[in-house]
Amino acid sequence: MKRFFKDEEGVSIMVEYVLLSLIAILFLMIISINSDAIFIENANDVVIENQFSDVGNMMSTMITDMYVILPANGKIEIDYTIPAKAGKDDYIINADIAMSDQIIEVISLTSGKKVRVTIGGIANTMPINGTASSSASKHVISYDSRR
Repeated sequence: MKRFFKDEEGVSIMVEYVLLSLIAILFLMIISINSDAIFIENANDVVIENQFSDVGNMMSTMITDMYVILPANGKIEIDYTIPAKAGKDDYIINADIAMSDQIIEVISLTSGKKVRVTIGGIANTMPINGTASSSASKHVISYDSRR
């Protein structure tokens, strides 16, 4: 009977199994709790920033193209479409600061994220101002040289 209580060979294997199981369960719990922040929020931020940059570059390209074909005495209007949301956010395209800084801002309404895109140096010769919301149904850029 003494030999039965002194034999501790199986105890170390059992303790090792329990400890490794607890560590693995704890690790999986930590990952599952933080998975939303790691996998969803970071990816959403990257998507929003890339889409804002794409929209700003599209606006800059359209304004530059419009500048190239401006009539000497007349009016030109360009209809354009933009995505209604970037990631999960509605946004505003702000060109009011383009007169001095030659920059278009794309700003999120919910998260406050902002991306700035340069226009290409035409704001000195052609006044550029205005805002557009992604939730608006119609978007138009217009220029009238008779004003």
